[in-house]
Amino acid sequence: MTGIVLTLPIVAGKVEAWRRFCQEMSDSRRQMYEDSRRRLGITHERLALVETAFGSVTVTTLEAQDVGQALGQIITSVLPFDCWYREQVQELHGVNLAAHEHFAQQVLPAQNQELLFEWRHSASAER
Repeated sequence: MTGIVLTLPIVAGKVEAWRRFCQEMSDSRRQMYEDSRRRLGITHERLALVETAFGSVTVTTLEAQDVGQALGQIITSVLPFDCWYREQVQELHGVNLAAHEHFAQQVLPAQNQELLFEWRHSASAER
């Protein structure tokens, strides 16, 4: 299982539209959302709104068996929900996912990962 955290600014004046986007995915588009995520192999997704001194941002956490493949499919899919999702990302974040099609190409996982720093509070290690 792999995961990724994506942090994207929300276009000025679009916070309420972003809230409606989340509401649609949990309500009127719930079945299409779930079908999409199952097809993409996404097992966990969280969307959070964070207000910062620099403006509103979203923090999206995705987990999947192959996050790269899942993101690639989101970028290239022609299915109606995935197209709608990309349109919302462009409108709300100003990011055109289709312009990042090169991320959809299969990339071999890194063979030599070098962990340079890790910290864990001792109380959390005891749980």
